[in-house]
Amino acid sequence: MQMRSIVAAAILLAGGPLSAREALVGGTIIDGTGRTIENGVVVIDRSRLACVGSATECPLDRKTRRIDVAGKFVTPGLVDAHVHFAQTGWIDGRPDGLEDKAVYPYEATVAALRADPGRWHRSYLCSGVTAVLDTGGAPWTVTGPQTRDTDRSDRAHVRAAGPLITHGGRNEFYAYGSLKDEPMFLPMESAAQVRADVARLKAMGAAAIKVWYLDPPKGREDELDALLMETGAAARAAGLPLIVHATELRNAKMALRAGAHLLVHSVEDAPVDAEFLSLLKANDAAYAPTLVVGRNWSRATLSIATGEAATIDDPNRCADTAIMERIGKPQALHAAFLKDWGGKVTPFARRFEAVGREAYVMAGNLRAVRDAGGRIVLATDAGNPLTLHGPSVNWEMEAMQAAGMTPTEIIVAATGAAARAIGLGEATGTLERGKEADLLVLADDPRKDIKAFRSLTHVMRAGVLKPQSDLRVR
Repeated sequence: MQMRSIVAAAILLAGGPLSAREALVGGTIIDGTGRTIENGVVVIDRSRLACVGSATECPLDRKTRRIDVAGKFVTPGLVDAHVHFAQTGWIDGRPDGLEDKAVYPYEATVAALRADPGRWHRSYLCSGVTAVLDTGGAPWTVTGPQTRDTDRSDRAHVRAAGPLITHGGRNEFYAYGSLKDEPMFLPMESAAQVRADVARLKAMGAAAIKVWYLDPPKGREDELDALLMETGAAARAAGLPLIVHATELRNAKMALRAGAHLLVHSVEDAPVDAEFLSLLKANDAAYAPTLVVGRNWSRATLSIATGEAATIDDPNRCADTAIMERIGKPQALHAAFLKDWGGKVTPFARRFEAVGREAYVMAGNLRAVRDAGGRIVLATDAGNPLTLHGPSVNWEMEAMQAAGMTPTEIIVAATGAAARAIGLGEATGTLERGKEADLLVLADDPRKDIKAFRSLTHVMRAGVLKPQSDLRVR
């Protein structure tokens, strides 16, 4: 008996491909639907879950290899419903925010990203993220191997929306030189145009239609609202979900009237009202709070303004090494910052004031959506400056807890609810028979504190169990 336990422990520590039939036994199973099974059993047959339940519900024969996880907690892999493969986690991936081609030419940034399709996947799996939705990028983010070649244990599931339909396009920063045929944005100029945009995205293989619905200029509200409605109708006709960036209450309501399946950000300008909540629930739409991305933008800009490198919270060492090096040298962009801000730093203080106001509103709106029974999902907007691929899921979940959600609510939002929102609910997101064997093993109880996801010991993707220490990026 003692020898069996030693062998099982050695298997758990070593990780690696599972045989035809394996079982994690003795742990507390938190299945992503809100159900918990104490002293549970998870049976894996190759890349699929064969049984999830009690020892009585999942009897094991002698041929099944047992892996002892007693005292640990087993959850589904995390699902991030808002990432960007074409962005890096630093300013070099957002030239429309601050550009200096002499320092970080975006062409070179994209070349480096495309040369290493597994780059962000390594950070995701290291952090326990087993599925993501890329909510907007150039065509290569849909057609490239980082999205198409993911039916494997060393990559997360990926769904991708591709170029954004918008009236506020900024292709001059992204689609130039060698990238001229890779537009980040598609025009929103007429009904015929948006129908053509949707057809183009469908032919490309996009998993969703994304509208970047910035606040309409005065005098164009009715025109742009009508085009948003037309885009929603075209998306429905194409059989694709509509996902919308609309951070103002008025515009978020319009997005829901147009049929939005997912709001990719919080409403941040005003408290949500009964009409908004009614529209959200009528659509059965998901609400992605993205609480930390705004403050991270401000922290990144402050770092460049002062020349002081930002501190990165990454105890599991999942942040990309090359981006950490760039984050550590903010002075490289200081001249561009001064030019952009007219040679002054003090006006930047107003941005922090705005971020504080928005954070208060967003937290209140998250609670309101929760209290109304709305669907909430984990979403980071990873790739934006200092919102790093991988580690930012911990920051976002902890911000959701600080805003008033319970750990159990967050677990559901970060697993089953998010998988459903990105179109992968039948494949992953919960621990149920027949689904992909995508799961995490934690040392601490995430029902008590969502910070327990930092105690990640093992990650299983497509039936392959690996120690978190083997997945570290740096």
